[in-house]
Amino acid sequence: MYETLDAIADSYNPLLGLVTLALLAHTLWRRRWAAAGRLALTLFGGLAIAYTVRWIDYTLDIWPALGMDYSTHSAVAIAITFSLIAAAPRWGIPALIGLLGYALLMLYQEYHSVADILLTALAIAPLWWCVFLLSRAVSREVATQSA
Repeated sequence: MYETLDAIADSYNPLLGLVTLALLAHTLWRRRWAAAGRLALTLFGGLAIAYTVRWIDYTLDIWPALGMDYSTHSAVAIAITFSLIAAAPRWGIPALIGLLGYALLMLYQEYHSVADILLTALAIAPLWWCVFLLSRAVSREVATQSA
């Protein structure tokens, strides 16, 4: 049972990433350049944030100093999920249910504690929001210049 759930957990972020990349490809195919740019910026910017915070934690031992473990899995899932929701709000409820299910699976499998996941989310979400706001500003600026 553990191995099956482990395989599901290991597949979650790659599958979520593929769905989001498929949405990006569809958006490009429909020539919705501004929307594609926003999605690309939030997705890849969010992933850069997740791994940059991981590097900072690895370098400075922030989470271990608090008796916790930075959850790269959670950070990546949050960045991808938020990007997906920003690009396709109608997918918001299923995406959030998936994220919650993934967090519960990580707890069940004892990969991380609730504190690990919550502190990771508190670190990642505001930084992702800044990238999201930047993507909107850039999109507006491009639209203004092309008009």
